[in-house]
Amino acid sequence: STVGSAVNDVCVALKATIAELAANSNMDATSNFVDVLKKNNLPMIEKTIQSSQNNPEAKNYSMYSFSIHFVQVKVHQLTGVVKVSKIVSVGDSGKIVSPKTARSQMVGGAVGGIGMALTEEAVLDNRYGRYVNNNFADYHVPVHADVPEIDVIFIDKPDPIVNPMGAKGMGEIALIGFAGAVANAVFNATGKRIRSLPITPDKVLMG
Repeated sequence: STVGSAVNDVCVALKATIAELAANSNMDATSNFVDVLKKNNLPMIEKTIQSSQNNPEAKNYSMYSFSIHFVQVKVHQLTGVVKVSKIVSVGDSGKIVSPKTARSQMVGGAVGGIGMALTEEAVLDNRYGRYVNNNFADYHVPVHADVPEIDVIFIDKPDPIVNPMGAKGMGEIALIGFAGAVANAVFNATGKRIRSLPITPDKVLMG
């Protein structure tokens, strides 16, 4: 959203410059910008601008992005293996400027959340301060078979205070809270409250 604000600001400034050129050339304000450039013998216009400061009213408001994740799991009674069978992620980041990119961000966070919750564990050799599983054979990340159907929903309500576009950043909200949702689902399924990640079969059986 920071980059978007800068793009918005420079476009506003560019339109103002073109309008000024049109007025100086006795052209209508709605004239095509190509005609305005030709009239002024300009091959192009360049504009550089720093994104504007936040709305002075912003200090009176909380402008965070929010998300919530719903997870359904299946737990094998004999082996303790946990499989995520369905995911619904809801995000609130103001105006969603690029729905495809935003959805990809949420899906990526969900996949990373599966890894954080169930498979990814860095094993440290305390004698030498080195990780002993720093490879993809021993450090287990989710693969296609581990990822279920993912439903992504956006509130898509512009925030008029944060910036002219009403858009907010949504980087980490795709992941925050996801592992907790998995742990809660495991608790609902088994009655076992596991408080350390990843939630591996041995913890489920011993918990």
